[in-house]
Amino acid sequence: MADGMAIAAVGMNNDMQRLNSISGNMANALTPGYKRTLSFVSAMKDRSLVMGNGLQQVPVPALATVTDMKPAVLRGTGNPLDLAIEGQGFFEVQQGGQTFYTRQGNFTLDANAQLRTLSGDLVMGLGGVLQLSTGQPTIERDGRIVENAKPVGQLKLVSFDDPRLLQPVGDGKFLQGAAVVKNDGVAIVRQGQLEASNVNSAQDMVKLIETMRHFESGQKVIQMYDDMAERVNTKLGDF
Repeated sequence: MADGMAIAAVGMNNDMQRLNSISGNMANALTPGYKRTLSFVSAMKDRSLVMGNGLQQVPVPALATVTDMKPAVLRGTGNPLDLAIEGQGFFEVQQGGQTFYTRQGNFTLDANAQLRTLSGDLVMGLGGVLQLSTGQPTIERDGRIVENAKPVGQLKLVSFDDPRLLQPVGDGKFLQGAAVVKNDGVAIVRQGQLEASNVNSAQDMVKLIETMRHFESGQKVIQMYDDMAERVNTKLGDF
């Protein structure tokens, strides 16, 4: 009986991880530039489980997650500090001396007129931190920033051979991880626009219902084995 209970428990644990992924997607359905997380069974992996004959290595489904880097639609805002990337590429930002990459382009100016993300990260240019004199710059397709008909800097846009290898760290940011920088990436900056989230709310709602039902099935399996064990112990006590 312990065999079935252990395997059902593994399935329920996978369901909990999948629910966390889905809930994170749904919570960020309206977050600009958000990239949804997909969960799937990647392979059967050996895992130590308490089985009928003690602790054994048993092949069980292993859950994996991957970030869906597909671009989403661009939506106009009219704000000159709202920027979207059409095509490949990420904005490079820094916080505490650490470098991150993001597709979220809803930027703002701080008290020192430095360009920052809403979470406070410095937006990097080819020459370092971007310092502006006005909140009404003109930003060209290649990321060049112009004020009063004079160039004042250029956004640092970075592309990767396989952006799925980037490591998500929250707030729409990624660490480079195992991703390799791609020098010939094509990225076009669109001023006054933001990239929407690529979350499909209807699809995630269906997945949420399916996962909840699967989780409930696992609960019923464990309850069934528990009831069977109780009946066996009661019968044995009669002898």
